[in-house]
Order: sequence, then structure tokens, then C-alpha cells
Amino acid sequence: MLEPVIWSKPRMYTDEVESAACEFHGHGGPFLVIGLRMGIKALKVLDSKGWFNLKCIVYLRWEPPASCVIDGIQISTGCTMGKHNIEVCDSSGVMAVFRKGESQVEIRIRDEVLKLVEASLKEESSSIEELLEWLRKVDDDEIFLIT
Repeated sequence: MLEPVIWSKPRMYTDEVESAACEFHGHGGPFLVIGLRMGIKALKVLDSKGWFNLKCIVYLRWEPPASCVIDGIQISTGCTMGKHNIEVCDSSGVMAVFRKGESQVEIRIRDEVLKLVEASLKEESSSIEELLEWLRKVDDDEIFLIT
């Protein structure tokens, strides 16, 4: 008899994670990367394997491009609309609250980073690629407020 596999979501940002997110979402972009980073950080902070022992409430303006964060969180954590372990609340800003049992972490995008992303998307210039590269590699504390 085969032993059950105990899966665990990756806790690192990799090209493979981003590729899976782009495949699921249909394209890449800054808000997708932000959602991936939020989810990965939550897995680390809460020591979660993802999928079933984690719940998430996302607070944001529920329309593109900000809502792309939702798909990044779904891919990085395994919290999905189908399992009902992710909820979305229409709000200003971009924030997610992740819960594992009695523990929780709140991850909010810094206002200045949100303004930078929104301004870059309005420009629709080559600066988007530079912004994406920065968002992939910058320290969590530079883009998020984590409590």
C-alpha cells in the first residue's frame, strides 16, 4: 500500500511559481506578483503547508488590476474560492489576513508601493518590466506592512 503524500506549497518565490500563476491567471503583472508574495509570506509566518489548514480574507478594490492579487494568493497558498477558504471584501488599499488555527498574520501593501504600481500601470511603458523585477526580489518589509 502506498503511503499518502503530504504536500506542501513552496515557500520561495521561483520562476516555476510565477509561471504557474501566469498559466492560471492568463498573464503576468505586478498585482499577481504581489499576491504571490503575500501568500508565500503567510505560509512562512504561519508555518502552513497551504491548501486546507489556511484561510484568507482579501481586502481590495474587487476589479482589475488590483483583484489580480486574489489569483496570486490562490496559487501561492492553495486557498481557493472552490474550497471556500478564501473570501474577498471590497475595500480600498490591498491587504490580506491569513489564519491558521488560532494564529493569524495581516499583510498590507505599503501605500507608497501601491501608488508606484498604479502609476506604472497607467503609463503602460517599459518601466513595468523593471517594476516586476523589483517586486520579485525586494525584501518583504519594503513592500508590505506585516502584523
